[in-house]
Amino acid sequence: MSISKIGFIVKHQNEDAAVLSLEIAEFLDGRGFKVHFCDESSSILRKSPSKKKFKVVKKSTLASKVDFIIVFGGDGTYLSAARLMKEKSIPVLGINMGTLGFLTEVKKEEVFDALNTILKEKKLDCSERVMLEAKLIRKGKTLVNDLVVNDVVVSKGAISRIIGIKINIDGHWANTVRADGMIISTPTGSTAYSLAAGGPIIMPNLACMAITPICPHGLTQRPLIVPDSVKVQVMVEHMPGHVFLTLDGQNLIDLQLGDVIEITRFKKHKLKVVKAPNRDYFSLLREKLNFGGK
Repeated sequence: MSISKIGFIVKHQNEDAAVLSLEIAEFLDGRGFKVHFCDESSSILRKSPSKKKFKVVKKSTLASKVDFIIVFGGDGTYLSAARLMKEKSIPVLGINMGTLGFLTEVKKEEVFDALNTILKEKKLDCSERVMLEAKLIRKGKTLVNDLVVNDVVVSKGAISRIIGIKINIDGHWANTVRADGMIISTPTGSTAYSLAAGGPIIMPNLACMAITPICPHGLTQRPLIVPDSVKVQVMVEHMPGHVFLTLDGQNLIDLQLGDVIEITRFKKHKLKVVKAPNRDYFSLLREKLNFGGK
């Protein structure tokens, strides 16, 4: 394990996350590691009990400055870190300061044990996750081209009228659905919005995508699993009100009739999710979702 510089991304509005991040920064600094906080969390450093001046860098450049990133927050904070991996993929460890925490696997009370295990064994046990590339094409021009870790969501606005959505796969018409929307998720995102909409749980190492309708108006409309080698195109054909495109719950774009959303596998590299020591995927499902419980 060749790691000397470690980046911190902190849900700085969370007091517990701020305090714990400073404790871990001091812990790692004492062991010879250089700790870099991203700029959005720089206010935390004023509370450092030792007044140690850790390096502060722009969040957008953090992945290029460090060897490893630790996230203190919930899955939303983790996603904001994962979405930095467009040019370079480095391992990301999540410390769960939120509620559910599928990506932030390590509990806050386990963090010192987890880090001691990593430092003792001198290795990061990573799960490599497929990411997607989503393009919004309007009148032949690409307006958005972004990285997606969890899901691409097309959904109606607040007005209670269903929308019409056409799905093409590798240029072939697959389905037209009248529904509240559509979710195209990675295996990592299968336990997020897709699961709430009735989609399947997918092992994170599988090479596929899940296409899940949101409240479809038809008993035969079911989630569809496709290989991640295909190109999925989503077109809104009936739009009685506002329709939005959401990427990982972070970006919100207002759609127009005739817009095409094109989803493919992100081919440059995969996301490296650092696994919590002594915990596997099924233990996460049992812990977070009561999977298989009575």
